[in-house]
Order: sequence, then C-alpha cells, then structure tokens
Amino acid sequence: MIFKMIRVGVIGCGAIGSEIVKYIPNIPSLKASFVCDIDSNRAERLANSVSPKPKVVDIQTLILKSDLVVEAASSLCVKEIFPLLIKNKRPALIMSVGGIDSDMLNLAEKEGIKMCIPSGAIAGLDGLKAGFFGNIKSVLLRTRKPPKGLIGAPYLIKNKIDISHIKEERVVFSGCAKDAIAGFPQNVNVASTLSLAGVGFDRTTVEIVADPNINKNIHEVFIEGDFGKITIRCENLPSPSNPKTSYLAILSCIATLKGIASTAKIGT
Repeated sequence: MIFKMIRVGVIGCGAIGSEIVKYIPNIPSLKASFVCDIDSNRAERLANSVSPKPKVVDIQTLILKSDLVVEAASSLCVKEIFPLLIKNKRPALIMSVGGIDSDMLNLAEKEGIKMCIPSGAIAGLDGLKAGFFGNIKSVLLRTRKPPKGLIGAPYLIKNKIDISHIKEERVVFSGCAKDAIAGFPQNVNVASTLSLAGVGFDRTTVEIVADPNINKNIHEVFIEGDFGKITIRCENLPSPSNPKTSYLAILSCIATLKGIASTAKIGT
C-alpha cells in the first residue's frame, strides 16, 4: 500500500517548533516541508539542522503549499494566519491556543476545515469532553509556576505586582479564564484548552500561583458534574530551552501529529 506523504509546514522555530520539526522524520507519512519564523536566521538554522531539509518560506507560501499547517509561534500569529487558513482551506494544528476562540472554531467547522488543538500541558481532556454531554457544574484550573515563568505577564505589569524576590507562594490571579488569558497570554494555554473543551471561557475559573519553591509547572484541574468529580494533577518540567513552556506541551503536539498520521485512534 502506498501512503501519500503529508507536507507539513511549521510556523515558529522556537522551542516548540524546533522539537516538532526535528521529530517529524520519525513519522513515516509526514514530511517537514516548510518552516518560517519572524527571525529568518533562526528558521535557517533549524532547517539546516534536520534532514531532509525543509524550505524556509514566508507565511503565505507556507500555508499555500502545505497539506497541514502547524502553528508554534504566538497567539498574535494565530490571529494573523487564521483568515489565510480559511481562505486556502488548510487544516491546522494550533499550539498557541490562547489565540483561538469558540467563534473561530465554529467558522472553521462551517467551512469544513479541521483545526487540531493538542491536550498540551495537561491530562484529562477526555473526561471533560465526555462530561460535557451530561451536566458540568464547575471547572477550576489552579496553575503553579516558578516566578521566572510568569515575570513579564501583562497582568503583573499593569497591577504592579513584583514577584521577582518572593520567598513564599503567592496567588497573583483569580478569575475567569477569559481574563486569565488576556493577562497571562504566554502562560495559560491550558486555560484556553479547558475552556474550549468544556464550559467556555466565562464559566472556567482560573487561579495562578507564583511559587519560588518549585522548579516545575503544576496544573491542578477540578471538574464536577452529574457524572461525579474529576481531579487531575500534572507536575510538568519546563522546556530546557524555554521556561515558559511545559515540556509535556511539546510532547503532546508530537503525539497529536502521530495521531493524525495514524489509522488507529485510542481514547475519547
């Protein structure tokens, strides 16, 4: 049997994009054909580090020529490329899920364009998605991170919250997922994913804790509904190359790509 190679274009050549491009040769039916980045030199370095070598192109060319687009850049990039994905009918895997909202997913569905969002830095989305078809009463995400992974967040700057020298854990945010995503756009992709899979951005509650005594990102999810209760705790080590990214999020993307290429699907 002959399988058609899927030409993958990766937007963003940072920590996540680099790992994705380097792993794709291990998935038989996928080929890393194109890469692009706001820093063309970084894109060239990544392209030169893998074999077969992908072409370095601009965003428009990448979307036009790829069979599958992988976004690993930023929430702002998602907003930029989404109209191009719709126009060119290109399926995409979105890592910066903070740039996606329910209206965008509904439009993609209406146009028949597949949008894949990996589980990212958490487990348990299968239970949340199943529970949605019953009655979910509440969803709470409590995220703990080392201060260095939160410094620079717009919410902290706006509210003049200094966590650079704290000695004990400190709750720096408590509110709905919508506000958490606006205030911590580089830190709470998990909140976006939970909101899209569950009860929405306004009904999903988020607490963000800066903890100087940990060296990992810890996500706790508490879900309650007619089906019972689900409690999930993930202790994730940061990516060695980017302390604001959980390594599990990168692995989740790779697993999603492998699932796209596979004929078998396991789990909800």
